[in-house]
Order: sequence, then C-alpha cells, then structure tokens
Amino acid sequence: MISDRYQTDGFMKTPLVLFPGLGADEKLFFEQKRHFKEIVITPSWIAPKEGETLSPYCERYAEDLMKGPLAGISEVFLGGFSFGGMVALELASILSRKKNVKVRGVLLISSGRTNQIIRTAFKMQAAFGSMFPNKLMQLILRKLMLRNFLNSERLNGEQVQCLKQMAHSIDIRFFKWSLKACAQWTPGVRFIAQDLKVPIFEIQGETDSIIPRSLEPGVVTLKGANHLIQYTHAKEVNQWIEDVIGAQDSI
Repeated sequence: MISDRYQTDGFMKTPLVLFPGLGADEKLFFEQKRHFKEIVITPSWIAPKEGETLSPYCERYAEDLMKGPLAGISEVFLGGFSFGGMVALELASILSRKKNVKVRGVLLISSGRTNQIIRTAFKMQAAFGSMFPNKLMQLILRKLMLRNFLNSERLNGEQVQCLKQMAHSIDIRFFKWSLKACAQWTPGVRFIAQDLKVPIFEIQGETDSIIPRSLEPGVVTLKGANHLIQYTHAKEVNQWIEDVIGAQDSI
C-alpha cells in the first residue's frame, strides 16, 4: 500500500521519482514539483566509488532508495532527464529483478533507452573532461557550459536563476564521475520493453543539440524545443506526464 502522504485531492496517486541530468539537482524539476506537488520525489545522489560504472552504482543506489525515499512504497513510476533517464532505466531493471517495488513505467525526458543517445563527440569530451583538475572543470561549468545553455534555451528569469544556482553548487567530483559513467554506459538489450517488462515512454525536443533523435515508436517530439524541455515546455511536459501516469494508473 502506498504511503498516505501520496494522497492528492482524495485520490491515491502513484509517486513519480525523477532523476536529474549531469551536474543537476532537484531544481531541474521545480516546474514539475510545483505542478504535481507531493507526487514527485527527487532523491539526492549518493557518492560513487572509485572506478565504479553506472550499473553497480545503481545497484547501491537502489538499496539506498529502498531504505529512504521509497521505504514503504509498493508501486512507483521512475523518470529521468538526460543522464537521469539512464539511471531510471538501470533502477527499473534492478527493482523489477529484486521485486521490492513494482515499477509502473519509465518516463524518459530528453533521454533514451540505448547508448545510441551518446554522441561520439560527447564520449571524447567526457574522457578528456574527466581528467581536468577540479577547479578548471568548475570554471568551465560556471562559465562556458552555463553560457551555452543560456544562449541556446528560451528560459524565464526563475529558470535562469535555478540553472545558475546548480552551476555554482555542483559537486564537481560527482559531475566528473557521472561524465565518465555516462560516456561508458553499456545497457545492452535489457531496456527494450519486452525484456524489461516495464513500459517505457519518451519525450524530446525536435532540435535537441545534445541527445540525438530517438527512432523508437511512439516518442513524443516537441516542435522547436531544444534540450531543457522540462523548463522551456513545462506545460507540455507536465501534460505528457499526466497522460502517461493517468493511462497506466487506470490499467
């Protein structure tokens, strides 16, 4: 039985756990948290171990979530933005295998279900960037990468502030690890819907300059949208989430 704290307007709602992208935190989903309120859970990351790849990291992360944010919860939706989508898929596979929690679906926002979403140029940049000294990487993040996002996305003042806050409060060690883990991700075939046995849903921007266009059937593509669709097209993304969860909850 789902905890009473996930009751909204007298109806039981299945919680949605959202994982942010590289270097981001829960502020990446403030538009979704404001809209869906307590149904959305945005857990903190745990520290990675030296040399750890994404799959074993997520095995440990699953244990941490079961003892913390997901304690006492029997059913859940998992979702993620960009890198967070990879984490959501790994966790869906782990939780389904352990049978601790029933995963009702995986919602991928500006992400994808195979390592085809990782461009060759990104792999090269990640390998190079992971060797940068922490202070240099921090400077690159705060100046160059932040400026690129601010120039390429149509953000309002509140969204700009959130992006700046994340850039200045980033855990640089975690960021460098996640860069490498993302670039080396090898999911194989276990996230194809029939193998995972969990429904997978995708939404992306038409002109996303970071994640290549998905070739999977049923992907929702937002016209004229770039990468940060959970900000720039919050209304459409929130409606999509509502439609997905509503349809699955009615089954």
